[in-house]
Amino acid sequence: MRFPAARRARDIAGGAVFALALTLGGAAVCLADTPAKIDHSYHNPPPFYPDAAQFAGEQGDVLLEIQVTANGYPRKIRVKETSGFRDLDDAAIQTTAGWRYLPAVVDGDTATTWTTLKVRYTLPAPVAAAAPAPAPH
Repeated sequence: MRFPAARRARDIAGGAVFALALTLGGAAVCLADTPAKIDHSYHNPPPFYPDAAQFAGEQGDVLLEIQVTANGYPRKIRVKETSGFRDLDDAAIQTTAGWRYLPAVVDGDTATTWTTLKVRYTLPAPVAAAAPAPAPH
């Protein structure tokens, strides 16, 4: 059975357009999907470092899992890995609970998802004492 040339061209072109649409559609979804992350356009204060923890020499990393809603607010926060110090873990939760986030984008829409965030507590470097000025001769 022979098809007229015009019909074959239409069928081939239609198939090519369909294949292209699938490819571009898949690529667009992949490029548009993003995880939730901290929104740096808002003033998110640095993590609170309790004075008692600093005086005690406590430092470490707190790994948090944060459920970020579709409007960019944290809904739930849980400690995935502790710093080893309860007061640092609590301070990390308290600080990140007040932050704003960019919500995840899934299939082109914002979505409520979980994200992981590390809060690092390190003691400030000691300030070196100024050397005394040399005595005049």
